[in-house]
Amino acid sequence: MLTDLYTQRALIWAFANRDFKTRYRASLLGWGWSLLQPLATLVVFAAVFSMVFRVQAPPLGNGEGTSYAAFLFTGIVTWNLFSSFLNLSMTQLKASGDLLKKVQFPGWAPVLGASIVQLVQVALEIVVLMGLFVWQRNIGWSWILAIPILIGTALFAQGIGLMLAILNARFGDVQYIVAVVLGALYFLTPILYPISMVQGHNVLLSAVVKINPMSWFVQSMHDVMYSLTAPTWWVIPGLLIGGFVTFWIGFAVFNRASEDLGEYL
Repeated sequence: MLTDLYTQRALIWAFANRDFKTRYRASLLGWGWSLLQPLATLVVFAAVFSMVFRVQAPPLGNGEGTSYAAFLFTGIVTWNLFSSFLNLSMTQLKASGDLLKKVQFPGWAPVLGASIVQLVQVALEIVVLMGLFVWQRNIGWSWILAIPILIGTALFAQGIGLMLAILNARFGDVQYIVAVVLGALYFLTPILYPISMVQGHNVLLSAVVKINPMSWFVQSMHDVMYSLTAPTWWVIPGLLIGGFVTFWIGFAVFNRASEDLGEYL
């Protein structure tokens, strides 16, 4: 796998460069939309859940009160990384169908290229998130741990995305099913609410939230960025290993199932 990625690095970067130039090309604000979209979601959800449903965020790590907006945005950034990789994997493979029929190249190259561009957007969101925490004076060494958590999230999402891309190439309904599942999974992940709200209140719901893999990634980001605490020692290595294994499986499944890919696109 690593050999294949290294060999095709120029091709992957070529697709990334193409997507980087064409994304938001026809819009006036350009890459500004990469920040306006999550910020608009933040404003709406923060207003609804903090003012209407009265959801209380946990105390900030610096001990100076709470901030539901910062808590929510931390979860949104992590979730957007996951969901965007899944959606891009399916759409980019479909979009490259005509080219794959004419030229022989690995089908995962345009998928990974699009993911690299998406990482730029995630980096911009992280900068905004850090600025929000700096403004609230909620700064700590635990921020460094966000890097392996986000790497694990990206690997995990990309592995699933590669498998979904193959399924969607053969069965076009998959992308619509994934949209429904993601919508449900969003509310089963502690993004809009702290995980303490479901613990001890509903046994079944608490169990579902806890076994949801994205709950581990989002909760870990809340710990290191918002609460300024390090998760239990095995959590972050577990997220990295789980992410790498998922990516390796997804890459292997994609390679094995993509021999006649051009016939389905």
